[in-house]
Amino acid sequence: MPKIAEAIAAIERFAPLSLQEEYDNSGLQYGSPSAELTGITVTLDLNPAVAEEAVKNGDNLIISHHPTFFHPLKCLDPTKPELKAMEICIKNGIAVYAAHTNVDKCKGGLNDYVLNMLGATVLCEAEPGSLPRFGVFPEPVTLGELSETVAEKLSDNGVRFVGDRHKVIGKIALITGGGGDSDSVNAAIAGGADLFLSGDFKYHVIRFAKDAGYAIISFGHYESEIPFMPLIADVLKKEGFENVHQAVSLETPYNTEGRI
Repeated sequence: MPKIAEAIAAIERFAPLSLQEEYDNSGLQYGSPSAELTGITVTLDLNPAVAEEAVKNGDNLIISHHPTFFHPLKCLDPTKPELKAMEICIKNGIAVYAAHTNVDKCKGGLNDYVLNMLGATVLCEAEPGSLPRFGVFPEPVTLGELSETVAEKLSDNGVRFVGDRHKVIGKIALITGGGGDSDSVNAAIAGGADLFLSGDFKYHVIRFAKDAGYAIISFGHYESEIPFMPLIADVLKKEGFENVHQAVSLETPYNTEGRI
């Protein structure tokens, strides 16, 4: 039976920790790497429902995209939802590992995976460790058409765009999750992209794009990063690991009944 350390090593071969951003806390968050591996649950976030799901599956390793801990803790208070999940893991001997911005930035990582989902070819000029990632379409598409594709492929009914819906798009720049800041937009423009796709845009960034005539597609943070689960599950299965499960209990934090 493989050790937890072997699964961690497989992830770090794919997405070296050296690629993570300074603010990030990717890596082992809790657990013993020397323990025998019984199974793996892959998730976007660790919450109590996911922790209980791992217990039910008999998995003793959870690989989460978002770290549970970003900053040092002064106490473990299980009344806090994120720490309640960790309490469940501790009581059941489940190790917790985060693979965040290193997976965002690596070659073949989350951004490249989503570019491929949208039908784009990843450009080699986007070196591993750099964001945004750039891609091109085999045939140009319009902004309106691409917005519909994004909504369909990411199952996101909240996609919005800035610009003329008939604008022809050839080269795009992408940051999954929350890359909607001025620096990222400027990097997309400097890289020659006709369009920048990301989430969590600040209002002033959207206003700039509108006034500058630059195309933007805004998607949900959750929806754009859920593909982390099939991506990492595939990485682990190709490395020969069995009993790899994608979390089914995790849901978007937003209500889904519809818009007011």
